[in-house]
Amino acid sequence: MIVKRAAIPYSYDQFVMFAVERNRIIKNFLRENRQVEVHALSSMLNVSEVTIRRDLEKLERDGILTRTHGGAVLREIEESVQVEKNPDVSQDSREIASVALNMIEDGDVIMLTGGDICDCIARRIVEKNGITVLTNYIPVATEIARQPANRVVLLGGDVADDGRSLYGSLSVANLRRFHVNRLFAEVEGIDENLEVSVASHEKAELIEAAMESAEEKILLCLGDNFNRNAFFRLGSLKLADKVITNPSISDEYKHQIFVRNIQLHTSINVFEGRV
Repeated sequence: MIVKRAAIPYSYDQFVMFAVERNRIIKNFLRENRQVEVHALSSMLNVSEVTIRRDLEKLERDGILTRTHGGAVLREIEESVQVEKNPDVSQDSREIASVALNMIEDGDVIMLTGGDICDCIARRIVEKNGITVLTNYIPVATEIARQPANRVVLLGGDVADDGRSLYGSLSVANLRRFHVNRLFAEVEGIDENLEVSVASHEKAELIEAAMESAEEKILLCLGDNFNRNAFFRLGSLKLADKVITNPSISDEYKHQIFVRNIQLHTSINVFEGRV
């Protein structure tokens, strides 16, 4: 059942903050204050103290802090191993990848298209088991191939100018032989009319074919790529079931997507128009 909800006011505090955003806030707070108390974080982030303790346990495992009685103190080594492994990838890309990872279940068959966000997802899939990844992006294939618990299928095709992606009629023909639970397609532009665009017509052709083979269609778009057009128009945002981006996009964009019954996920909020 579709419920019209456009007239209902909403605000950020109506929605649950994701763990990735809580962790970022906690790390920033610690960098500024060197120590923190559980009850203060619980009040600041509007979650239970049990939830905060779980967050602190994770950050301690990551080497960010040392837990103390009632709180935590900052460790000297603040950067995670993931940042060191891939220093050129933006924090925004990592946060989108973290949200995407939460949508992937053990045993899934997924597709990842090219781009930094998909590369981040591939690195994090090591945390899952029994995942089959279909991709046209060579860095993703290389990463998954190193993970014993998961497997990868690299589509054939013509090597693109970037030397990392495979496109063309062979890629599309091979893709149509597969079925995937979830497609994660990274796009380069979403304009004010919610029209989606990508860097090339080859990429658009591949994503269109992938959408025909996917149960769930998820678009990944950096917040900075809203209100802009890339080279080739893919189509309306209504092609997607879900969109994952950064919380920096304007409230107007959030509202437009919300009232069109498309799920919008960010590292802070989840707006769901489908009930």
